[in-house]
Amino acid sequence: MSESNPPFFTAGWLGADEVQQTFAAQYPALAAAAPGLFRDVPADGSPILLYKAFKDVLGDFPAYPAQEIGDCVGFGHGHGVDLLQCVEIALGAPAEYRETDTEFIYASSREAAGILGRQDGSYGSAAVTAMTSIGLVSRDMLGADGPYSGQRAKQWGYSGVPPAIKAEAAAFKLGSAARVGTWDELTTAVRNGYPVSICSGQGFTLQRDKDGFCQAKGSWGHCMVIAGVRFDRPGACILQSWGPDQPVGPTALGQPSYSFWADRAVVERILAQGDSWALAKAPQFVARALPPSWSYHQAA
Repeated sequence: MSESNPPFFTAGWLGADEVQQTFAAQYPALAAAAPGLFRDVPADGSPILLYKAFKDVLGDFPAYPAQEIGDCVGFGHGHGVDLLQCVEIALGAPAEYRETDTEFIYASSREAAGILGRQDGSYGSAAVTAMTSIGLVSRDMLGADGPYSGQRAKQWGYSGVPPAIKAEAAAFKLGSAARVGTWDELTTAVRNGYPVSICSGQGFTLQRDKDGFCQAKGSWGHCMVIAGVRFDRPGACILQSWGPDQPVGPTALGQPSYSFWADRAVVERILAQGDSWALAKAPQFVARALPPSWSYHQAA
C-alpha cells in the first residue's frame, strides 16, 4: 500500500474547474441557506459523532466495498445519503433504510455535467445536482444487479443510466444541498444532523496516529464524506471508499474502521476548494437536537 495513493485509487474528482464552478454557483452557502442554524450554538466542546446513527439504526457500520474505478464521487455522496437516512430514522422519520446505489449517483452526475465518456471522474456539484433533479436508487431496487460493480459504474459513466432506472429514481430525490466552505458551516451542519460530502485535491497518509488522525500528504482528486467533528483536537471524521480497515492504525471515539480524523486546518483547506456539500432530506435545513449518545462524552 502506497503512502501517496490509497488502494484502488484513481483520480475521481475532476477539480474545481469551470464545469464544477458553474454547477456550484446554483447553490447557496449553508450560512445563507439556513442562517437560523447558527444561533445558540452549544459551547461545551463535546464532539458530534453522526456516524453513531449507523449503529443505532443498523446495529453496526455498513460493510462497504472498495471502489474499483474513479467513481469516488458516487461513493462519497452515496455514503452521505446512507448516513442521512440513518440520522432521519433515528430522529423518528417513518422510513426503512435502503443502501444507496453509488454507481447511479456517479453516472447521473456525469450525465448532468455533460461528461459521459471513457475518462473516469466527476464533480460534487454535479452529484448534488443529479440527486436533487434526477433522483436516487437503492441497491434493492436493482435486484440482482444491486451489489457494487466497478464495471457497471464504468459502463453507466460511459453511456448513461438506462432510462427505465432513471424513471424509478425520480420518486426519490434529495431534498436540498448547500455549499459548505468554512469550519463554522461544517460544524453547524454536523451539529444539526447533516452529513457533508467533501471533494478536493488534498491527499493524506494512510496511517492513523494514536488519536485516529491521518496527516495531510500529497495530492488526490478524491471525494469522501464527513461524519463527525471534535473540538479537543479540532478535526473532522472522514469516511473513505477504499474498503474495510483502511487506513491502518488506532481508532478513536468509536469511529468506523474505514475512516480517519483530519485536523481542522487541513479540513479548512479542503472546504476552501469549493466543492463540499451539506445534504438534507427536506427542501430546507432546520435546526434539530441530536441524541445525547452521539456525543462521546455523554455515551456510556
